[in-house]
Amino acid sequence: MKAHVLQLLLLSTAAFADSPVVDQTDEKETPAPCKVRAWVRAEDLSPDHVSRGELRLVCPNNLRVGAGELRIKASRAECANQVASVALRLQFDEFGEVKYLKKGAVLPEVQASNQTAPAAYADWTGSDVVLDYQTHDDAMSDAELWTVRAEERRGWTTEATLLDGTPDLSQPIVTPFTVAVPAVNYPPVVTQHRQSTNGAISHHSHSDLGYRYIALVTFVDGRTVDVLAGHTTFKPSLQMSAHQAPLSRNVELAPSACKDDLPSLKKRAELLENCLPEAERSVFVAELTLHDGNVVQQGGTLKGRVTVRSIKEGSTTMSRLFVSLRSRPRDHWALAQAAASDDAKFFNATFGCRGRSLDSVLDAESQRFAPIFQERDDNWQSHSLGLFKQASAGQEISPGQSAFDFDFDFETLFSIGLTTSYPLDIVKCIEQNPTDVPEDEVSLDSAAKTEEGLWDQHTAVGQALQDRSLWDRTLDLRATVPITVVSGGPAHPVAHYLAPGASAPVLRSGTQAEKLDSFPVAQPVFDVEAIANTSARLMQSGSTNPILRRQQSMNISSRRSRRDYPNPTKDYRGGSFAGVLWKKKVVAEERGLWPLPIEIVNGGDTQQQPFVVQV
Repeated sequence: MKAHVLQLLLLSTAAFADSPVVDQTDEKETPAPCKVRAWVRAEDLSPDHVSRGELRLVCPNNLRVGAGELRIKASRAECANQVASVALRLQFDEFGEVKYLKKGAVLPEVQASNQTAPAAYADWTGSDVVLDYQTHDDAMSDAELWTVRAEERRGWTTEATLLDGTPDLSQPIVTPFTVAVPAVNYPPVVTQHRQSTNGAISHHSHSDLGYRYIALVTFVDGRTVDVLAGHTTFKPSLQMSAHQAPLSRNVELAPSACKDDLPSLKKRAELLENCLPEAERSVFVAELTLHDGNVVQQGGTLKGRVTVRSIKEGSTTMSRLFVSLRSRPRDHWALAQAAASDDAKFFNATFGCRGRSLDSVLDAESQRFAPIFQERDDNWQSHSLGLFKQASAGQEISPGQSAFDFDFDFETLFSIGLTTSYPLDIVKCIEQNPTDVPEDEVSLDSAAKTEEGLWDQHTAVGQALQDRSLWDRTLDLRATVPITVVSGGPAHPVAHYLAPGASAPVLRSGTQAEKLDSFPVAQPVFDVEAIANTSARLMQSGSTNPILRRQQSMNISSRRSRRDYPNPTKDYRGGSFAGVLWKKKVVAEERGLWPLPIEIVNGGDTQQQPFVVQV
């Protein structure tokens, strides 16, 4: 073995022995261009308010983590005096994309094939019939059938020069600024996820927006670079009237209007309709009472009661009632684009079919960031809330106990959900293999069910035994009621940012805290994305076959390629969230951790050291 390795080494040496030797002693490497990195920490934006902030520039080869400042430092010692000036820009951008069927276009149906179903095929598709998806899937990326469009709107930009006169960047530089905001309500940032592209994209819309800080660094050689320094958010302000009357409203609970394009799910929906026609189902309404109305002060409590009753008796019975609060932004721009189309599915597929439960409003005060500000001796585990938190609650209900009292500290859209169950004979009608359907229901009284629960390993002590087959034969109904969350703020009226002549914020250098008497009028600029880029993202080939879609979602290379699709919103929340970094500084001041003590630097000069962590 050793001889074999030695032979390989000798062969390698011989191979390079005849190669020409290049003398590189006289060659000089061209130095890489000087670079900088930037951070901003700043208060969140809000109407009729002056937000404080700081810009920090730093050398990439000597990174320091800072908060709420703009900090710049040269990338190498020889770059310390190569920066001529630094400006800071804040810009507000909105983006929307849409895909809908052209007028008169019809998607071909998925057809049954003659293939034999593989093992466990029915578990995935709900049927033993093997379907041929190819013609249908090809149509999903057929430009003759679909309209795709994407557009970006730059609502406003504001910038100011913060550093000038070739500053010395041998050490990090921190410089303050302020943003004066007019009495205008701009939208908050809602963190959300783009629709999954594991397979072909059907009826679709997506929107996003961002407030970005960008450091504009000009070097002495005339070169200018844009450095993303972080992002922020906006806190709209609404006034709450002095007296809020209780609100009572009756809303009908109905199935989701979403119709999934997967043929396997369509098949089950057809079986359910055949076995349990909608005309034979019970109709339920929810009576919602909000004790203090549907306008809630931010940080306040929403209290009320939901009572469900049947207005038409049928084969379905109420089983479980739950309520929740969530954010669900609507894509108004996409609706306007598709208004002239005959694509009847577009509205429902856009606004109800994609779950928005993971969306949350970006706010430095939210529980999402709470662990960052806890003391060392805090119980971290008790505060480890998920990255996204949705307020929800539920309970078992019946005609005899159909009311549910709730108490929430959350915001925006109030959702009422009712789970209903249908009889076992409907299950036998739907299922392909009736032998797997349970024959017996739990028909004992309450005391007997509680006794039986003690003999069931899955039932909590003191709770009644539940019919396990119930969850295999349920329908979910839902209704929503809008909730307005107000944050206080200016006593005078606040304009909407899309109102004609609405003003734009102004960024100023220094610590100017006074409000402005007048603001510039926002002058939005629109940019339609190149159709090739939009098509690359929304018209890619894929399959609606549930088995192939799962395989694609598990394929690492496929997931990586999806990240390479053009995405105009990728920098909307690039860099650090300025609001969290600003709050870190404030909390450090409150705890006596900042400013740091005066230290001796540069052979005797005293300097107030910035609040940094050396990496």
